[in-house]
Amino acid sequence: MITITLRLSQSLLSILNDVNNPKQETYSLQVKKGTTIKEILLKEGISPLLAPMVAVDSIRVDINTYLDTDKTITVYGPLAGG
Repeated sequence: MITITLRLSQSLLSILNDVNNPKQETYSLQVKKGTTIKEILLKEGISPLLAPMVAVDSIRVDINTYLDTDKTITVYGPLAGG
């Protein structure tokens, strides 16, 4: 098992609160080695469609990235404006 620290952006937290799935801004969880970021999001009840950008240890990665060691994942929700 590996430890993943999940960090959620404020825009994503707002959406999750609106759909009655409140989360903390930062929390840790245990997953099997080789789990993808997409699998973690689905397990946490977070639609991958709400995560247009994901970073692992501050480096932008694809949502299908496999995780083999303890990491910090930052999930950015959709941004609006213009």
